[in-house]
Amino acid sequence: MGQPLNNQNATFYGQFVQAAYTMFKNANPNPLRPEPDGIPPTYELGAWILMSDFVLNISDPKFYGIVVHDVANPDSRIIAIRGTEGAIEWLDDAFAIPVPFRQVPSAGRVAQGFDKVYSTLKVVRYTPPEKRAAAAAAALPETYGGSFAEQLEQLAISREAERGIAPAAAGGRARVERPTVVTGHSLGSALATLFVMENDSKGKFDISTLCTFASPRVGNMEFVHTFNQLSIISWRIVNTRDLVPKLPPKIPIVLDYDHVDVAYPFDSAVFAKNNLACNHSMDTYLHWLDPTHQVLPECAL
Repeated sequence: MGQPLNNQNATFYGQFVQAAYTMFKNANPNPLRPEPDGIPPTYELGAWILMSDFVLNISDPKFYGIVVHDVANPDSRIIAIRGTEGAIEWLDDAFAIPVPFRQVPSAGRVAQGFDKVYSTLKVVRYTPPEKRAAAAAAALPETYGGSFAEQLEQLAISREAERGIAPAAAGGRARVERPTVVTGHSLGSALATLFVMENDSKGKFDISTLCTFASPRVGNMEFVHTFNQLSIISWRIVNTRDLVPKLPPKIPIVLDYDHVDVAYPFDSAVFAKNNLACNHSMDTYLHWLDPTHQVLPECAL
């Protein structure tokens, strides 16, 4: 599972999850296509990630994440997915039923709710305002088909084509390298973990690192064993007082859910109020990594 936790790098990846939260909160005028906000200046927005979380049985798509690329190296990207905002209704009994992960059935079983939500993920291409007229004239696609990994690959191919890089032909040259980091918080962590597993099966991106915050248990022991064999850096940052990482429940024989490697635990009680919201807040996680990052005002001791 690679090298030990690097607090500086993990904080940097967490900033993209924070940007997704910021964009969600400041989503006017189009909640599904918020303009970039809070993205570190060395990266540019490449796509929005939409999905249906089924909270309160509402299945309409919502903005949940971003795909960004390094300005200096457009082939290098970070995929960041936020969690639900102000609700944990997705952690109901239906989410705990183990089912085969439909994108990689041989990888073991995962919580049904996570598999269901993952199947709704939609990649929507972002074009800066100054280039939108040209993109429309060129009839560039805004959305793509297939699974989440397949949609992301189509987006990557489209971006590569803009720079004059032709798609790799079957039996011909290898595709361009696509260095990728995947990160998420809460429900977004579960989806990020599933994407890493799908990508390992389909080989679309060169994922170096998965960095998750407050991840629930995603799959059963078979899934965990398969995941832990992957040649990537995996940092699972967990507040021991947070409820979400304790779900779905681990019940021997009945529900053999477990966590993927590698856990980096901490106790937020030494610097934040001990309640459900503060224990789970992304700001609480970032403060542990970087004390200069402030916890939410209502969580300060």
